[in-house]
Amino acid sequence: MTSHRLSYMKTLAITAIVGVGVPLIVHSVASGKSGIVGRLIVMVGWSTGLLFAGVAMGAVTVLYRDHLRVKARVDLYDAANDHRSAKTLTAVRPDFGLRFRNVCRLVLRGRWLLVGDIVKIRPLDEIQATLDRSGCLDGLPFMDEMARFCGQEALVFRRVDKIYDYGRSKRLRRLERAVLLTGLRCDGSAHGGCQAACYLLWKEAWLTAATKDRFTRDRWSGTVSTAWREGAASTAPYTCQYTQLATASTPMAKWDIRQDFRPLVSGNVTVVAFCVAMLTRLFNAAQGLRGGTGHPGWEPRTTEGVQPIPIGQELVRGDTVRVLTMEAIAPTLNEKGRHRGLWFDRDMIRHCDRRYAVLGRVDRIIDDVTGQMRSLKTPSFILEGVEASGEFLRFCAQHEYPLWREVWLSRELDQPTRSLRQ
Repeated sequence: MTSHRLSYMKTLAITAIVGVGVPLIVHSVASGKSGIVGRLIVMVGWSTGLLFAGVAMGAVTVLYRDHLRVKARVDLYDAANDHRSAKTLTAVRPDFGLRFRNVCRLVLRGRWLLVGDIVKIRPLDEIQATLDRSGCLDGLPFMDEMARFCGQEALVFRRVDKIYDYGRSKRLRRLERAVLLTGLRCDGSAHGGCQAACYLLWKEAWLTAATKDRFTRDRWSGTVSTAWREGAASTAPYTCQYTQLATASTPMAKWDIRQDFRPLVSGNVTVVAFCVAMLTRLFNAAQGLRGGTGHPGWEPRTTEGVQPIPIGQELVRGDTVRVLTMEAIAPTLNEKGRHRGLWFDRDMIRHCDRRYAVLGRVDRIIDDVTGQMRSLKTPSFILEGVEASGEFLRFCAQHEYPLWREVWLSRELDQPTRSLRQ
């Protein structure tokens, strides 16, 4: 048994014993007490027991998630939230959770947008009327790449209540009245061929209710345009939505628990996925206090039979690759978890040892702090269907593409191109 699984098992055993034992002890002690003292003892005992029982449930959850990772199966959180994937939202009718939210919105006479709503993007002249002299609404720019979608219908993919300020404060910040629309990403055509393919942020003022009650699935495929890739990148500083995120957002306190529940209410996450994430977070907090290993856990060790792609060997769009196991990726990282400056995020571990299609190669991206175009010294790749889940950032809904180094991937020969979602 690996050391991190042994740590999980120890925590499970301790918390299960305490979770059951404390209420029993408290009841025996409180039986001889009367009045408010006895009730307080019972209340404290049951609260403690429920807390430890919650940690025990979290331990069971992460043990199962670790089992799925070892078996190269889809992560429990991703499986539970599959009803909120772009593919499912555009393919089937809204599930019970979304329909229930729509009923609540009608009862409360709310006008806010929820996941699964069909909207129409306003004409360009109407959107321009909402912008200030700098071309922004509440600090968020309307970019030239967005103009081609004006007048079209789209499906609300996520309600964005917060963003993560990567380049500055490294903290979550509040963003109001903004949504993502399914498949609408920036192609970088007006920003020097930036290849980050970020999801476009849409203010509610730029959208209106659609006349249809059913979304036409093939209206937008969600693919990223590659027509700009042959152009030369400029060295001039750029202004885009992601360089202005700090300006368009406001500080948010860590203790503000509303940021955990807004994604649930808006439909970004299902109830089951929410519970999985919260139990995992509770378990990780307990492990941190105990000095144990949190989830996801891994141990570097030699993995035989894996043939990583040598640096410099070309991958092209549509190639099928397998993400190496975490044990094979670990030796390529330094003590800060980086490979030639690129960070391997723990949210990426859930994709290890699974097959995906290459969506594109990334050679240059815009620095979100300076606005300067940065050329990557070592090219990276984005994979089809692999987006940041936001689970470990309190359900942050930016859904950016993680960047993958060649040494983290292994080419799959004579295999069908597909993303393992089953």
